[in-house]
Amino acid sequence: MKRQILFAASLGLSLVINAAQWYRGNLHMHSKWSDGDAMPEDAVAWYRNKGYQFVCLSDHQIVQTDTNAWLEVGSKKLGKDEAAAYLKRYPASAHVKKEASKEFIRLKTVWELKRIFDRQSEFLMIPGLEVNRVIAGRQVHMNAINVHETIPYRYGDTPAETLARIENAVRAWGDERQVPVLFMLNHPTWPYFDITPDVLVALPQVRFFELCNADGGHVHPAHRSWHSMEKFWDVVNAFRVEDGHDPVFATATDDTHSYSNPAGSARPGEGWICVRAAGLDAASLLQSMYRGDFYASTGVALDDVAFDNAAGVLRVKVAPEEGLSYRIVFTTTKAGFDRATETFDDPARGKKPAREGVIYSDDIGRAVKTAEGIEASYTLADDDLYVRATVAASRRAVNRTNNEPEFDTAWTQPYGWRAWQRRNPEKSRL
Repeated sequence: MKRQILFAASLGLSLVINAAQWYRGNLHMHSKWSDGDAMPEDAVAWYRNKGYQFVCLSDHQIVQTDTNAWLEVGSKKLGKDEAAAYLKRYPASAHVKKEASKEFIRLKTVWELKRIFDRQSEFLMIPGLEVNRVIAGRQVHMNAINVHETIPYRYGDTPAETLARIENAVRAWGDERQVPVLFMLNHPTWPYFDITPDVLVALPQVRFFELCNADGGHVHPAHRSWHSMEKFWDVVNAFRVEDGHDPVFATATDDTHSYSNPAGSARPGEGWICVRAAGLDAASLLQSMYRGDFYASTGVALDDVAFDNAAGVLRVKVAPEEGLSYRIVFTTTKAGFDRATETFDDPARGKKPAREGVIYSDDIGRAVKTAEGIEASYTLADDDLYVRATVAASRRAVNRTNNEPEFDTAWTQPYGWRAWQRRNPEKSRL
């Protein structure tokens, strides 16, 4: 849907973009290059065939550039029946070799995959990888988007230090090559609240995180005092914005590992983003994401998200599906919110690790307006640090995990925060 659209950039300016449109994509998925169960062609083809416009095949610890990566047929990684089916699907393009009595199939590189799948204005593969490490007993997973090689990086002694170092390495790689890149924190609550809001509050250079990773929730029953993912998001943004920093923007992803088992975990098609961009290329998509001109979704499509900076009005319009009803909720945090916190002990039990949790004020992340229907707006009050909208459909989520909402949902990014900072330079704590 191409048209002239009005939206607000994160810089607080109302901008007019010609011929921009929504592009749907997934920024977190795996293949047999790491721990996914699909050959890379099949992983990418799933998304292209389902109408996605872009993907990042973010295998663990590697950008798929090795032209000498072979899988042995009959191994745990590539069974004989699986290999036979692959060769039947790709008889002309498969790379096969035999050594003695063994047969091998070569994994296609990201550049070979791009030649197969990329189509101007139709589909785009963005290179990237997932970097992960256990640091001080906590899982730290991060995606580096649009990096063209496996970049050198150093881990830190803490999760925060590790995030800071690798974000800096990703940004430096892009700066040196004048290539736009994006760094994203993945599934902070996996496997058990491993990354807490205070980590992102202290690292304002981390601009993106997975609000909803369709497979990356906590794997143990949670203590009743733990925050929801939306509370996590609002905590980070309340502190950041009032302190004079940029907010963190939210994505939804599949983190796909299982393409062949519909009853398994980490399935495709459960979480994605829609980016409003002038073109289907990495630079345009990432530029829009840094402006916050995208939304995250587990099943709701939005027709329009428009913020009038001069009037301080956020308007949201749903692209409705027949037979569904919708509820739109606007959430804010007021300036001067209660910053006091309480801690609680969450002791180890079985395989569940011990954690010390933090309870944040109910001032943070309050619903200030709820509307039934497909279109609604909210006018910022002078003391609103930001506003964001959540749109829930009447359809229950399928194969829901504890990291997904009960109903199909879409989330806009926060708006109006820069305007508050400009109006209140003396109140900003920066």
